[in-house]
Amino acid sequence: MTDVEAFILIGGRSSRLGTDKAFVELGGTTLLRGAVNVVRAALPKSRTTAVAGNSAQFPIQAITAGVPFIFDLHEGRGPLGGIHAALAQARSPWIFVLACDYPFVSSDLIRLLADNISDEFHAVVPGQADGRLQPLCAFYKVAVALPIVEELLERPRVSPPMHEVAGRLNPLIIKFESYSHLPGAEELFCNINTKDDADRARKITRGS
Repeated sequence: MTDVEAFILIGGRSSRLGTDKAFVELGGTTLLRGAVNVVRAALPKSRTTAVAGNSAQFPIQAITAGVPFIFDLHEGRGPLGGIHAALAQARSPWIFVLACDYPFVSSDLIRLLADNISDEFHAVVPGQADGRLQPLCAFYKVAVALPIVEELLERPRVSPPMHEVAGRLNPLIIKFESYSHLPGAEELFCNINTKDDADRARKITRGS
């Protein structure tokens, strides 16, 4: 596999959740710590960095995650700003990006995606069971993705949805059928945005 750096997007305070989602506890650990663990298990030779919204919102408990932090260069632009910061700071030809609020993404899935990296494509993106792309658990070729993301951020209008951004990068789409055999495949992209989401994720963790 080619050289890869990993970046975990933690953003800022979630208004719908009422707290920093990166520090929501699930299964005895925080979402951030869980993401760090799964990425390191999948990509043990890769440097792992967390991307926060800005230094003013940087919570002191983030230090306990044991990873370096960088901050969005374009604040208030959501996940596109986080991916831009990751691309801009990258020292490797490819990066892996994972949003911390997908607690059930597994190391098996990340390794499967990594095994499909090819210079023929400029991103490796999983497709969900419903066909939607999941660009916040994906690999990106830095030299191609960075100028495209920068151009989008400079536009004087709302940034397009992330799945549209990924679609511009000549992506290799890993269809759900290719990873449906993995344990818990149906829940891999269970997303935590609200308290109800967090409660549902805890029920999944408990197996109830």
